[in-house]
Amino acid sequence: MNDRVFKEIFLKEENKDLLSALLYTSLKVSVNKMSLLNSERIEGNVSVRRKTLDVLLETDSELIGIEVNSSNQKYIRARNFAFFSDMISHHVGVGQVYDEVTQFIQINYTSGITKDPKECRVYKIQDDDRLLFIRNAFIYEINIDRIVKFWYDEHEEKIKKYKYIMMLGLPLEELEKLYAKTKDRMVKKFMEEVQKVNEDPRFREYMTKEQDQEKIQNTLIMEATEIGEQRGEKQKAIEIAKKMLEKYSVEEIKGLTGLNDQEIHKLSKHSLKNSIV
Repeated sequence: MNDRVFKEIFLKEENKDLLSALLYTSLKVSVNKMSLLNSERIEGNVSVRRKTLDVLLETDSELIGIEVNSSNQKYIRARNFAFFSDMISHHVGVGQVYDEVTQFIQINYTSGITKDPKECRVYKIQDDDRLLFIRNAFIYEINIDRIVKFWYDEHEEKIKKYKYIMMLGLPLEELEKLYAKTKDRMVKKFMEEVQKVNEDPRFREYMTKEQDQEKIQNTLIMEATEIGEQRGEKQKAIEIAKKMLEKYSVEEIKGLTGLNDQEIHKLSKHSLKNSIV
């Protein structure tokens, strides 16, 4: 579930069969004849940060973008939709017609979707009556955590159905168990590719740095969120205390707002000063 490792494994010419198997499980259609496209987007506009799709594929009838999300941060869907929209606009921009035939598809393999009971959701652009605004645009959100749980729950039917997606979220020792259970050559091939990556010193160094940076970023986000929440709660308490000053004692205000004596007296002096002015 790391985008660089995902590309290292699935974008090799000799591993197109692995990618085809993964796409078949995700889309329920065979994707055999496919070509990889340049995934760099929004080139030539220096004021817009360049966006990079993890994978961009073209078949006879589909344009498929793939995003691998190792976490489910609040911005993930907005970012993925920006990639999806840009994929469509770029395709239409270089074409001669407004394409209503090609199927525009984005697949988001996402970890961290903890509360959704569904393993896959397909989003379309439509109104309240399910009338499609555009007929050929689809976003598949694959809930990796939900699918991996089927493995640990020993759900035989789901394991058989989702084994190629399930592979993405399993550690190496569990991949070995999955192969022992299924005897599937694709599972074995994927497991061997994962072993190669794990043994590659370039990737081990890269992953260590990446994980460190990700932890730093996640820590900063968490701390900023907590500070914001604390400030919000403190401000609410102050506003309540201001309203209570004329009718309630200091002890009552302390009990209801959590403010201390010094904070309440400071508010009281400030309120008295304003009333005199």
